Amino acid sequence: MKRKSIMKGKKHLLAAAVLCTVASITPAYIVYAEEEQAAAETAAPAGEKSAPEYEMETVVVEGEKDKKDSSDTLPGGFVFKSGSVGFLGEKSVMDTPFTQTTLTNKTIELFGGSSQPLDSILSNSPSIQASGSVLHNDFTLRGFRANGTSTYVNGIPGMFTQFNAPTFFIDHVDIISGPNSGISGTGAQYESDSAGGLINFVSKKAPEEPMTRYTQTFSGIGSFGGYMDIARRFGKDKAWGVRINTELLNGETSIHGENMKAKGIFVNVDHRDDKSTTNVLTGYRQLEIEGGMRWFKLGSGVTQLPSAPKSSSDYSFDGMVKASRGWILAVNHEQKVSDNWSIFFNGGLNRNNLTKNVSPYSSSFTIDNDAGDYDLLVTNGGTPMNTYYAQVGTQGKITDGEVTHNLTFAVDQSWRNRKSATSNEKNSIGQGNIYHGIVQNSMPNTNYTTGLAEKQKLWGWSVVDTIEYEKWQLLVGVHKHFASVDSYTPATGKKSGSVDSDAFCPTYAITYKPEDKLSLYASHSESFNKGTVVSSAYNNAGDILDPAKTKQNEIGMKYENAGILTTLSFFDITQANNIDVLAAGSTTQYDQIQDGRDRHKGVEVSANGRLADKWNVMGGFMILDATREKTKNGQYDGYDVSGRAKWNSVVGLEYQADEKFSVTGRARYTGSSTINNETITVPGYTTFDLGVKYRTKIKSTPATFNLMCYNLTNKDYWMASRGDQIYVSMPRTIMLSAQFDI
Repeated sequence: MKRKSIMKGKKHLLAAAVLCTVASITPAYIVYAEEEQAAAETAAPAGEKSAPEYEMETVVVEGEKDKKDSSDTLPGGFVFKSGSVGFLGEKSVMDTPFTQTTLTNKTIELFGGSSQPLDSILSNSPSIQASGSVLHNDFTLRGFRANGTSTYVNGIPGMFTQFNAPTFFIDHVDIISGPNSGISGTGAQYESDSAGGLINFVSKKAPEEPMTRYTQTFSGIGSFGGYMDIARRFGKDKAWGVRINTELLNGETSIHGENMKAKGIFVNVDHRDDKSTTNVLTGYRQLEIEGGMRWFKLGSGVTQLPSAPKSSSDYSFDGMVKASRGWILAVNHEQKVSDNWSIFFNGGLNRNNLTKNVSPYSSSFTIDNDAGDYDLLVTNGGTPMNTYYAQVGTQGKITDGEVTHNLTFAVDQSWRNRKSATSNEKNSIGQGNIYHGIVQNSMPNTNYTTGLAEKQKLWGWSVVDTIEYEKWQLLVGVHKHFASVDSYTPATGKKSGSVDSDAFCPTYAITYKPEDKLSLYASHSESFNKGTVVSSAYNNAGDILDPAKTKQNEIGMKYENAGILTTLSFFDITQANNIDVLAAGSTTQYDQIQDGRDRHKGVEVSANGRLADKWNVMGGFMILDATREKTKNGQYDGYDVSGRAKWNSVVGLEYQADEKFSVTGRARYTGSSTINNETITVPGYTTFDLGVKYRTKIKSTPATFNLMCYNLTNKDYWMASRGDQIYVSMPRTIMLSAQFDI
């Protein structure tokens, strides 16, 4: 995209391929810790299971309770047969009365390129519709908006933010579709909630054998990355394990003018013995992204959706930058107190500071007319956030004849304090057009101060009993939530509003397995969202919307045969509806209000495994009917929920010629959707990814070379996101990586 700017042209590319070592990052970690004086210590989640290490398709045992052997991976290695189910721990897919998918490290490495959005990985589940960018990790889960703050790390909520999420230290991802407070506890989110389901990222643990692995990547126009992965076990019976993952990334992505710099280190320490298991994860990351603007709203002068502009262009302005730094601590501990009973603790903290946020006003530009014109209205500020979580509980088994009760009792609490800019200024620095570029007349103001904007406090208790009798399983549980949300005026620090709420969220389900290969189930689950403080992106920032409960009914079946696991589910979800409306007297500013409820009904089908000798498959589709109900005076009853495609599908196919060479392709289809009360239609689109992998040895050093092309045909398209808003798609991106086991 051409820029007609009086300002200095874009900086030359700074790219470095540097060996990423602990020493290169540790000083920054220490300085940050001293500056922030992180005086918060929490402990660790229990029912969470230790994650195994996967190398290609070899599975390494990591402990008696948590071990996964090769039989736990479906043929092809894309998906596991089991995964973590909240604080219930590790469960087989066939025994879980919900739609469950656990993506392996193989899947993460194939589709999680350093310059790809988080949804490039997650959308391998048909429940998830991609709607994010490198800047923001937005996506929808069964049609409900989500981002990093609504996910979990090692069973602990709030460890990621809404911005670019690191995945280089992640081993696998558990995805459970549908609301599930009854088995996941209480977490504090920002600009999202967990109504659509439970997503849990599990960190890499040390395998049995020593490992030293270096990976060099190149992607986009000139982005170089270096990653170290070092693991050792030691002590009696190798009871202690340490795994260190580091990142050093720098350069221009496939979007012209978008430069991304990141460096981070994550350390995972685990311990196991006959009586206990403990896991401690801590990590620090710095991130800075210049340019890369993709996000637009439509003003009142737009009568039809403008055709999609070039996805490789940058729609920002000189001086746009987002930068953050933060560290996390996540602790899990389980202690056996008898043969059948154990106690557990899960705890964590996330201290993150958005240190630079020079961006469009309300985070997006508003397209004024059908020609694609927009004003460069910009602002600046920061959103420092501190999140804390703690959970304690006990699990046990009681057998009475042929009936077995698997009981869990837990209490938890979550806190989040968030700051925001003390002044919500709006400055005009020029004009732009999505097809012809921008004319920038001045540089944006970069000075800002922050003040307290919000405090959240949530706590609750849970009781769950899974009853087993012959071929039947009955799950009965209840979760009680209490929530307190206070809103503050950042400039004065004075409280501007508050809401206290509580609710019961029951969970019940029945599973019948007429044979080991077949499982039939029906379930009811719920989640509860505390009152929502309207963010600074809206005209009515600081208002608090009423708490909303989400309810789901689901029936389904799972069948495994001939190397393929097939699942089928029907679901019906309802939730109170938060919508965006133009503020009175404005054509560019929006209010967020609550009106009626959304109802999401759908069908989901997935198939994962081995199609034939040398051919592996992964994917599925979801048909979603998301409509609005009980709106004010029935005005919008029956209307589509904005931005929710009726069709969403993904299919990945791998040809594994031999142990050395494989070819992988993926196709993703998102159907059309409507926004702005069905006045604008966002067309559907299909994208293709293609890659090859070659394993060899250089002298005695095992090496793996991977070439991947995302959006192979370089298709330009709009993605509906965040209600009535749209994102420019990601362009064709080529990623080359070389991995060496030293």
